[in-house]
Amino acid sequence: MAKKVKVSAGGEKHVVYKKESATGVGEGKKGNIMVNHPTMNKGKWDTIDLTKKSGAKTVKQGIAATKKWHKDNPYKKTK
Repeated sequence: MAKKVKVSAGGEKHVVYKKESATGVGEGKKGNIMVNHPTMNKGKWDTIDLTKKSGAKTVKQGIAATKKWHKDNPYKKTK
């Protein structure tokens, strides 16, 4: 069973998990660490392969990479 961890980073909810499906559907390969997060319009979710982007090998490393990215790239609110 896949371990999915809900994380709050940059004021947004994220779900970090290890891809288990070998069907080839969606982004990433089986065993890669993935993160789902809301897009700018808040209506859809975007999936990013953290194994490819940051070299994450575990869910814990994926959580750290997500938090680090949001710390280095803070969301700027416009009026």
